Amino acid sequence: MSSRLVQVACPVCGSAQSREVFAVKDYVHRISDDTFGVRCCGDCGAGFLSPRPTAGDIGNFYPREFYWSFEKSAEVPLTAADLLARRSVQVANKLRCMAHLKPGRLLDVGAMKGEFLYATRQQGWQVEGVEFSASVPNLFDVSIRYGEFLEMAFAPASFDCVTMWAVLEHVYDPRAYTQKIASVLSTGGSFMGVVTNFNSIHARWLRADDFPRHLTMFTKSSLGTLLREAGLQPVRMWTDQRLFGGALRGALTYGTKRLIGYDVDEAFYEMRDWRDPEAFCCKFRGRRSAAMRWVSRVDNATLWLPEKLLDLLGFGFNLGFEARKVSAAP
Repeated sequence: MSSRLVQVACPVCGSAQSREVFAVKDYVHRISDDTFGVRCCGDCGAGFLSPRPTAGDIGNFYPREFYWSFEKSAEVPLTAADLLARRSVQVANKLRCMAHLKPGRLLDVGAMKGEFLYATRQQGWQVEGVEFSASVPNLFDVSIRYGEFLEMAFAPASFDCVTMWAVLEHVYDPRAYTQKIASVLSTGGSFMGVVTNFNSIHARWLRADDFPRHLTMFTKSSLGTLLREAGLQPVRMWTDQRLFGGALRGALTYGTKRLIGYDVDEAFYEMRDWRDPEAFCCKFRGRRSAAMRWVSRVDNATLWLPEKLLDLLGFGFNLGFEARKVSAAP
């Protein structure tokens, strides 16, 4: 499949000044053979995809498998208990991020199957969610609206907390999203979530973002710009791979394959191949390789410490944030 591609200005600050950092393909789902440019804004420093699919075409890059990333198959019957067990660590880490907040009214944008809403309701929150795809089942009988968040009507200042866990990087217009979030937050309310960190080895060298579904790649500075423009004051930002498993492991295997003859696209297609998880770590061009298995073991054994250090220094892949509405949105 080939899609229509368009050039865009920086989606964070609107600047037309940018430079291409590298080019990528859809390494995960292989919906098309198109090449997408990853650019760095010359003003705010955000990364963004340009050329990218049009707003009308971007939905074609979300196959059914995308919504079952943890469950592997949409065809296997899944119960609420199964899902809670499989996502227990992820949900616990989200709850840990917001443990200091007093329960109130919460809106989760990108609610998936309702597991996080269920967990927060158990903590005393009054919950509501938004999910973009109506094909995703609501396993917990929580209140979820389906469709485009920007087109939904919410009363002003109707929530004390809005969360977006690994969602803001997917939306076509992050400025419009943050402005709407500010409008539905009460004064003193919190906007909390996680995005990918463009200032990380994972993003720049391992190209760990899910292109072209990730349209905007944030830095601390550019994320702060986006939040403040909407009338939201950043309270804290941190990097923590525990939120969504953004690990440095794989870097040695990738470097080895590049040194022994793989081109960039060939290496990344193997790295992201969810259909054959052993293609990257245990094989060389489709054939089992004891040498690659040994490299992968060294990879896993040695890179856990650099991962921890990068998180502590603020250069991990998963960038958590919390911002507070201090006054009426502009």
